[in-house]
Amino acid sequence: MFKRVLEGIRDRVEGALAILRREGVPLEAMGAEFGSFVKSVRVSDTEFQTGDVQQLSLVTDRYVMFLSAITEEYFVLLVMRPDGNYGRARFELARAKHLLRDELI
Repeated sequence: MFKRVLEGIRDRVEGALAILRREGVPLEAMGAEFGSFVKSVRVSDTEFQTGDVQQLSLVTDRYVMFLSAITEEYFVLLVMRPDGNYGRARFELARAKHLLRDELI
């Protein structure tokens, strides 16, 4: 089910480049960097009381990336072209959270 849900996101989001590994898109490195940032936010949460990270986005010249929480420990990374459909991407990631949460707990 996990792979089917992720492939569905990729297919329904205009401009999606990767939700799973894809040649030319260094997902592992991007995911690691996002993970470090999420950890930093969690550490600072005690001081700033920001709450849990639900979604994080990064926009560069080449990519738009959304890191979306499925559970407290699991995230989905969607990489897309800058001209992609951001609203649809966020909707599909929120939908995936509900579809995948029980499978990952």
